[in-house]
Amino acid sequence: MKRSLILAICAALTAFVAGGCYDRGIVDAKDLGYTLPKVENLAYTTEGNTVTLTWGIPDGISPAFRRPLEVSIQKVENDIYREIIIVGVEGTSRDIEIDPANTYRFIVKLAGYLTDEARETGKPDRVYSAGEVIAIQ
Repeated sequence: MKRSLILAICAALTAFVAGGCYDRGIVDAKDLGYTLPKVENLAYTTEGNTVTLTWGIPDGISPAFRRPLEVSIQKVENDIYREIIIVGVEGTSRDIEIDPANTYRFIVKLAGYLTDEARETGKPDRVYSAGEVIAIQ
């Protein structure tokens, strides 16, 4: 009985500590002074066990960012983050293998590095746009 109580307390404490390890508010509040717009026209097609994501790179990207930009795709399978896929040189599509029996979400973001002139000392030089989400059932 005592052992079960100790295990339950340890499990609750671990869940509490692990839950605080990721705070999106802190990540979003970097206050870099520069932002990237969202990708445009995000769409997908499926064929067998492959999904093809397509998007557009918006015009009007600040010259404070080094070109070419990258695109970051977070793959979420059955509500579990599985991987992050990076598409370089401002690519506008990506084929991704899936299991048609599972559900997926893909979160697509622009990612770029600030130029040396725009970067502030002590602040990160990597900036992500807000994500666009595609859900596939």
